[in-house]
Amino acid sequence: MTGWAITGTGQQLELASAGSRLGARILDGVIMGVVLIVLIVIGALALFGVDSGDSTADEETTGLVLFFGVIALMTVIGLFYEVVMIATRGQTLGKMMTSIKVVRADNGLLPGWGKSIGRWIIPVVLAFVPVVGWLLSLLVYLSLLWDSARQGWHDKAAGTLVVKA
Repeated sequence: MTGWAITGTGQQLELASAGSRLGARILDGVIMGVVLIVLIVIGALALFGVDSGDSTADEETTGLVLFFGVIALMTVIGLFYEVVMIATRGQTLGKMMTSIKVVRADNGLLPGWGKSIGRWIIPVVLAFVPVVGWLLSLLVYLSLLWDSARQGWHDKAAGTLVVKA
């Protein structure tokens, strides 16, 4: 049966479509982007509000701090948003809006902390590979398109399914 999966306990679950997963990812991206922009503006205002007189050195330092701060902030926001919500609810806000959820493939229950961290960290780590990281990370998500259980590589590694809520 296409579009359905059977868990290790025999429970039959309807799989989420690629379109609903994409919609959830876009909604989550917008939500996290808004939070990130607000925090960047607050951080930039705090950094640029300090004036020591040596503007060239301050601009370079501020630029580096802002650059690495944004990367760290994106990672922390992603970690707290994605991992905490998937581990505790099986859904991010985007998944809630598209009526899909993440479950364990073996028993259909919430993924928990280990599986949630596992499915989050794989595309994040791959994204940091120089030059091709963005492509590798994209392939993690696109791989669900040719998988019979609609699992991306991150789902396979973590032992999770994305199903209709």
